[in-house]
Amino acid sequence: MLSDDAVKNATILVVDDEPPNVLLLKRILEREGYRRIHTTNDPTEVSTLYEKLQPELVLLDLLMPQMDGFAVMARLSETDRSGYLPVLVLTADQSPQTRLRALDSGAKDFLVKPFDRDEVLLRIRNMLEVRLFSKQAADERQRLSAVLNGTGDAIAMFDTDGNLQVANLAFRTLFGFDGRSEDELHGDEVRTRFEDRFQDPDVMDRLMEDLAQATEEASATVVELRAPERGMFHQSLRPVYDTERNIIGRLLVYRDVSQELEMDAMKRELLQLRSALEKEYSFANIVGSSAKMREMFALMEQAIDSDITVLIEGESGTGKEVVARALHANGDRKGKAFVPVNCAAIPETLFESELFGHEKGAFTGATTQRIGKFEQAHGGTIFLDEIGEMPLALQTKFLRVLQEREIERVGGRRSIPVDVRVIAATNRNLEDDVRANRFRQDLFYRVAAFPLTLPPLRDRRDDIPPLAEHFLTKIVKDEKKEIVGISRDALAALVDYDWDGNVRELENVIKRAIVLETTNTIQLASLPPSVRSRSNGAYAYDPASKRPFMTLDEAEKQAVIDALEATEYHVQRCAEALGINRATLYRKMARHGIEKPEET
Repeated sequence: MLSDDAVKNATILVVDDEPPNVLLLKRILEREGYRRIHTTNDPTEVSTLYEKLQPELVLLDLLMPQMDGFAVMARLSETDRSGYLPVLVLTADQSPQTRLRALDSGAKDFLVKPFDRDEVLLRIRNMLEVRLFSKQAADERQRLSAVLNGTGDAIAMFDTDGNLQVANLAFRTLFGFDGRSEDELHGDEVRTRFEDRFQDPDVMDRLMEDLAQATEEASATVVELRAPERGMFHQSLRPVYDTERNIIGRLLVYRDVSQELEMDAMKRELLQLRSALEKEYSFANIVGSSAKMREMFALMEQAIDSDITVLIEGESGTGKEVVARALHANGDRKGKAFVPVNCAAIPETLFESELFGHEKGAFTGATTQRIGKFEQAHGGTIFLDEIGEMPLALQTKFLRVLQEREIERVGGRRSIPVDVRVIAATNRNLEDDVRANRFRQDLFYRVAAFPLTLPPLRDRRDDIPPLAEHFLTKIVKDEKKEIVGISRDALAALVDYDWDGNVRELENVIKRAIVLETTNTIQLASLPPSVRSRSNGAYAYDPASKRPFMTLDEAEKQAVIDALEATEYHVQRCAEALGINRATLYRKMARHGIEKPEET
């Protein structure tokens, strides 16, 4: 309900070329309590004043010499954006034709001069209340629209006849209602739009039936929409009541759950893949099934749940950090920090500060306190790569940390307990360094409490084919290339090569070959000349003698085809059989170019 103060505070514009008439109307309005009254005797400036003042009411004379009231209303219609001209015409012309023309031109009311004071005040009051109610409703609707548009969900309200009453931007976009007013969106139009969007027509039919039911039942389900892009949506439908608890419509809400479902599917697929890798390769995500790798996996299993210090030995590129991360990720400290430190990359003068941290002012340039790597790894694992590069002067302090499990920051005066597991790695022979007095003997025995030796790739050639396939699968996704396998000649060359750079070199060779390859299979010509020319024949690899295998991509495609044929191309049953949702199945079908065969 509008207050009297709100009405009396409305903006009124009085337009008449005769000053006495303007003065009379202004006095009448002021005595009635209206406070915001503006006047003009010049009809040519009305549109400017209207744009500036945005009045709730215009009292307009028709018969004016410079520009008549009809021309003024025509200009105001061009200026006003609401489609509603709050004009009360006051004129001495009593003809019915003039009245009809004024109302057709946009005027909302018409009074003949001379007018009765009480009647003109009543007409003004009625017009102001209608105008103010309309603006208030528009403001509320705009605020509601802003709230609805900010939710991210697609929200709409329908009346009990299935006609759209309110729809936010997300709903309009989802169902292609952009640029259409609610008045245009009757039941048949809504049904047409829905038919273009739902993947399953039966879902649309049930929805249209529910929209027309004046029941208190609410419903919720997950549906698949195919436009503007395919996705899974949570659909909820619930009744809307008036103040007397009468059902006046239904509220329809769509929330995009594609990512949530995709994440669930990805989690399931990841768990399945991780399980498969662990079964096939014995340990986490380390690819290898040769006898030497199986021996190393057995040792790793023994060290997982212990805090014993592990020393990983091996040539550069054999994957020492991968092993360290696997020990951490599968042990009791998984989920906590894993802090790698490359000892070969730290200047000797900064070594102590890097590992143990320093206090503010401890040395020139120490403008703030610094937390060292050991404190960062508290509760987790610190991985010291190339530990043989640690300066001899620092090895004594490091030995104390291993023994006492506490550190002191540079410039600090107190000991700080640290709970860390230490895993070290080296590509050098530390025993030779001990004999050459480059590495402390007592520290060596402490660090090498549990040694693990990673064999070079040339000593486990059986692992080269699965490693090459592993890198191929991983890299093609990043490079966005349709390469599905490695030719037999290329694979034979890879197996016969000595790999001085070990696994890291193999990965780089596969990446280079993927970039250069123009077919869907890596050919011998795409390998570096060194790989093609340096084979020494020491390892005779005959691909034909091995059990044939598919790429992961080929295996997935065949699995989808087999499941579709077994379910007679019924998408829902096929998706359930594969353990995935319909949206994922559609994506896999599209990626592999699988289509339902035409019926003959």
